[in-house]
Amino acid sequence: MLVYYKDIFNFVTKLVGDKEAAKDITQEAYAKCIELDSNKEINRSFLYKVAKNIVIDESRKNKKISQIEFQEEIYSIPKDEQPDEIVLETNQYENLMKIVETLPNRSKEAFLLHTIDGYSRKEIAFMMGISPNAVEKHIIRATKNLQEKLTK
Repeated sequence: MLVYYKDIFNFVTKLVGDKEAAKDITQEAYAKCIELDSNKEINRSFLYKVAKNIVIDESRKNKKISQIEFQEEIYSIPKDEQPDEIVLETNQYENLMKIVETLPNRSKEAFLLHTIDGYSRKEIAFMMGISPNAVEKHIIRATKNLQEKLTK
C-alpha cells in the first residue's frame, strides 16, 4: 500500500495545488483505508477514490481549494482494478457458477475441467473414462444449456 504514496501525493497535489494540504489529505486517505480493514491489502484505485473524496469533502468545508480537476488520461485506473468492475465480475462469476451447478453431472464435470481447469479433451476423456467424442458432446451440451439459461 505504501508503494502508491508518491502517486497518490502527486495526484492530490495536482487537485489542490498546495503541497502541505496534499500531504495532509494523502495521510488522511491512508488512515481511512487502514481504518476500514488493516488486514486487507488496499489497491491503488481504492486509494485514489478515497483521496479524491477527501479533496471534495475539504473543498465543501472550506473554500480554500478553488479547483478540483481530475485528468482521466493521466490518472486512469485499469478497468480490472476499479472497485465496481471487481464487484460486477465477482457477481457475474457467482451467477454463472449457480447455473453451472444445475447442469447434469457428467456435462458439468467435463465443462469445468475444460473451461476452468484448462484440461484438453483427451485429458478429460482419460480422467472420466470416456472417449474424446463423448467429452466434446458433454462440453457442447453444457455450453448450449448455459447459453439458454443466460439469455432468459
